[in-house]
Formats: sequence, C-alpha cells, structure tokens
Amino acid sequence: MHDSSPSELAHRLLDIAYDLTAASGPAAVSLRDVQRRAGVSAATAYWHYKDRADLLLAVSRRATAALADALVDAIASRAGTDESDLSAVCFGYLQFARDHRGLFQAVVLNSSIEELMHPADSARGRAGLAAFEVLQRAVADFGQGKGAGSGTVTETHADTGETSIHVWAACHGMAMLLIDTPMATLPEEEQERLRHQHVRFVLNSVS
Repeated sequence: MHDSSPSELAHRLLDIAYDLTAASGPAAVSLRDVQRRAGVSAATAYWHYKDRADLLLAVSRRATAALADALVDAIASRAGTDESDLSAVCFGYLQFARDHRGLFQAVVLNSSIEELMHPADSARGRAGLAAFEVLQRAVADFGQGKGAGSGTVTETHADTGETSIHVWAACHGMAMLLIDTPMATLPEEEQERLRHQHVRFVLNSVS
C-alpha cells in the first residue's frame, strides 16, 4: 500500500477515475477498481468517496471544467474572424463530444439545473467559468450584436439564461446523435457537414 496525505490520495483516486472515464466512459468506473489501481484499501477509498456516485460526481465536475476550457479555447482560436463567439461555442461543444466521448458522457451525468446555475469550483475551467457560463456570455454577446445593428432591444439576463438552455439542449441533442446512435457510423465528412449545418440552424433560431 502507498502512504499519502488525505488530499493527495483523494486526488490520486480522482485522477485514476478520470483517466478511466476518458478512455472508456463513466460506465467503466468502479470504486473497487479505482481503489485497486491506487494501491489502497477499500476502507481508505470509501473514506474519501462515500460511493461510486460520489466519485463520478467529482469526475463529472472535472470533465465539465475541461469542457469549459475547450469552449474558451474554441472562442480564442477564432479570434479575428467574422465568426461569433456563440458559433465557436456551439462548434466547440460538438467537437468536444466527438474528441472526448467518455468525458462528454461524464458531463451529462452532471447536467442538472442546480449544477448549471450554481457550479462547484471544481467544475470551473482555467478562466474561472463553468461551461454553461461560457455559453451564457456568448449568447449575451450575440444578442448585443443583434441589437447594435437592428435597433432591437437586447435580451435581459433572464432571457439570456433561457436562450442558453435551449442552445445547450440543441447542441447536446446533435452531439448525442453523432456519438451514440447509428448516425455515429456516418463518414466524418458527413458528420462535419451536419455540425456546420446544425450550428447555422442554432444561430438562425437565436437571431
């Protein structure tokens, strides 16, 4: 058995569970297997995570932070182009699902309204924002952009929150279709065409 401080051991258990999730999805994670890989007793593992659900919640929050980083990076990668932040966020979400299926599935485990509206610190990315907050900012900026040129009234905070939920739901639905249904067997070029088409549909719906 390895000797570690409580915080070090909790992080090691989480690291192992996170790596297993990234490789094979949350269904592949068991507290007993994580405990064995960490080289600690079951009692020690249960001291830090009371059950599998508790461990998967920690994994889910870390995966959500990784998604937040991916969305921020997607916005940054398109800086200086005509593409809106909202477009970048939608593409970033779809691409995260494609490239990190296991972590994306873990994010889904944590997709409660409470977690969206009141994210834990561990669910926040490098910029201090959770994934839904990145989306909300992009929606708000998109709404302001519409108002600036058309004379329309920009969205209120409440409207932005509701619009963000609908955008999230739309992108999430397409992401799930492309990774967890027969559509996942489509050639990548066809899937990419659908992603582009879907993002245009979402933006037109918000406009």
